Amino acid sequence: MGKPLPKISSTNRTSSPKNQEEFPDSLFKTAFKISNNGMAILDGSYPIEINDQFLGILKRNREEIIGKDLLRFVFKDDVPLTQEEIRKNRQVIYDVRFIRGDGSLGYIELRGHPIIYKGEKRRMLIVRDITAKKISDKLFGNYLNILEAFPEAICVHDLHGIILFSNPAMNNMLGVKSSNNLKGKQVMKYVLPEFHPIVKENKKKLARFESTSTNLLTICTEKPRKLVKVELSALPLNWGGDPVILIVCHDTTLEERIHKSEVERQVIEAVNERLQWEITVHRKLEERLKEMVEEKEWLLKEVNHRVKNNLQIITSILNLQINQLTDEKLVPVMKDFQNRFYALSSIYSSLYQSENKEEIDISTYLKDLTNNLFISYSYPHKNISLKCETDRIFLEYNQAITCGLIVNELVSNSIKYAFPHNRKGNINVSLRQTDHNVWLEVSDDGIGIAKSTIPLKQSSLGLQLVESLVHQLKDGNLGRKNASKGIGYLITFATDSVIKKVKSKTGKP
Repeated sequence: MGKPLPKISSTNRTSSPKNQEEFPDSLFKTAFKISNNGMAILDGSYPIEINDQFLGILKRNREEIIGKDLLRFVFKDDVPLTQEEIRKNRQVIYDVRFIRGDGSLGYIELRGHPIIYKGEKRRMLIVRDITAKKISDKLFGNYLNILEAFPEAICVHDLHGIILFSNPAMNNMLGVKSSNNLKGKQVMKYVLPEFHPIVKENKKKLARFESTSTNLLTICTEKPRKLVKVELSALPLNWGGDPVILIVCHDTTLEERIHKSEVERQVIEAVNERLQWEITVHRKLEERLKEMVEEKEWLLKEVNHRVKNNLQIITSILNLQINQLTDEKLVPVMKDFQNRFYALSSIYSSLYQSENKEEIDISTYLKDLTNNLFISYSYPHKNISLKCETDRIFLEYNQAITCGLIVNELVSNSIKYAFPHNRKGNINVSLRQTDHNVWLEVSDDGIGIAKSTIPLKQSSLGLQLVESLVHQLKDGNLGRKNASKGIGYLITFATDSVIKKVKSKTGKP
């Protein structure tokens, strides 16, 4: 009958712990009969109760098992692990290899549970034959090695969506370090909710081992969290006797980026072509505008030249007329008209010679104007010195004409009336600028107005003309400076021109 059951020492006998009830004998017998798994109750490594399923898995009869040491049926390399678990008598699940009654090597999954059976500490084993699964795993492991090297993202999950396997490409796509970070997780966690109906419909087909079409889905990765558009294909497989689903994901983001880049490239090319066309048109317009500006400048220059010539003709006519006058009283009047025409004509001469047709160098203009006045009025017996000192200031055309006419009136009056009887004296013209304010000063050290022989009517007319001209200037103001000798006038006005600090001095004895 085999080796007798080992004697249970008193030290093995114990009362039931508070947290562990005694296993009912009736319940044990019922479970033994209805369970699909092999079941046994052990005293150490010796079975004292077993069911028929246990015998079927080991392919042995009851006499070979009951009261015999089960370790002798365990593959030698797995004996130390089995001994350790028997000694600890804890709740545990582990796999061992065993030798069947026909001599073949099989795999069983052992579930150990410590129990109280008939008042004694015992160990219950639940045994499941996993030989077929191990063989399938080994075969599938070869496929997994191939899948590991696939460039496409691949994962395997069961019919409940629990991930069993993922290759490095899938790990990288979902933003995890290794397969262990995905194994056991729900695959639907990574699919956006709006695509769940598509996945569930595919799962129904796959459960019936029907093929599915390729679907476009959007998934959410872990680290960093981002949305990835994928092209997904699913294939039903059998893994160790259990149906599973193999998923292949192709990241379409790159294709979309390439397509987007191609569209952007085409748009950029179209924009560049448009810009090139516009640049060509603008260049032609610019050339035409340049021609028009040059033509305008030439016309303006020609107009200035003709106006200058016409004024000079009038001046020459006046000069001829003066030389033919017999009435000496009319000569000064005609001289005044002649000098005023010259003030205007010299402005056009300056415009004709200037590169800037909007502004005139007033210092050069005043120098030329005062020299002409000196020549016009200073007869050989005149003993007058005229000095013109100015900053180099550029004024607008209208301001320059007004300043010229003012200087013409004041200087001509000083030459004619401030130094009677060949009196010696000086006339000073000064033009200065600070920021955007201009000071024009005309003074002499003659006899002054009180002693002047100027008729009252003429004096009033000249001052009225000067005052009228001053009011034409921006913020223009006229002031009189009385001194012990002679008289001076200070005209101030505003200008937008910027001063160029270059002193210009001229004088005539």
